[in-house]
Amino acid sequence: MWLGTFHRFCARLLRQWAPAVGLESHFSIFDTTDQRQLVRDVLRDLGYDPTHYPPEKIAERISRAKNDLLPPEIFAERYAEVVGDHFRVVTARVYPEYQQRLLRLNAADFDDLLLHVVDLLRTSDELRRELDERYRYILVDEYQDTNLAQYQIVVALSQIEPNLCVTGDPDQSIYGWRGAKLDNILRFEADFPGAKVVRLEQNFRSTQAILRSADRLISHNRWRKA
Repeated sequence: MWLGTFHRFCARLLRQWAPAVGLESHFSIFDTTDQRQLVRDVLRDLGYDPTHYPPEKIAERISRAKNDLLPPEIFAERYAEVVGDHFRVVTARVYPEYQQRLLRLNAADFDDLLLHVVDLLRTSDELRRELDERYRYILVDEYQDTNLAQYQIVVALSQIEPNLCVTGDPDQSIYGWRGAKLDNILRFEADFPGAKVVRLEQNFRSTQAILRSADRLISHNRWRKA
């Protein structure tokens, strides 16, 4: 049995299949500081002033692209010549070089841990089937906060053995700013026909006054579970 976050799970898988994505098994995992420094280096080498294009802002855009499963070549093709959005244009030019340098350094950032595993599952049906059969029962907590990459991993590992249990509440989705896709939980029954929904409707944490106030606010949410 494996227990951990998506990133920890994917890091363990990548240690085993690193060569398939251009890495060695002892690859380094870049944290936020490492990532921003590498972006800063790329900006300077491409002739951009990091004071005008803060590395943290460029890194955030690269992270969002990866969470949306946009590889550097596709992102560059779409946005390298966009008029009126200088940050997006610069990101489109930095992202491919940034990714190449990560590979040359035998490194991956946190988003790569997910993205590389998605690529592995997409390109190797043999590996996907092996992992699907290995992980026969999958439980995902806070499913409303999963992003597109995490969603793809869950779906890929729930084909042969669709013993998938998720818990979540679309009314508590708070991570859209970092790539979470509320639609993942809203369409769960469509993705997995025959899924049984168990509603947990009794609250033991809050007083009735708090619950009434929260319910009035939540009732204005545009996207809710029926």
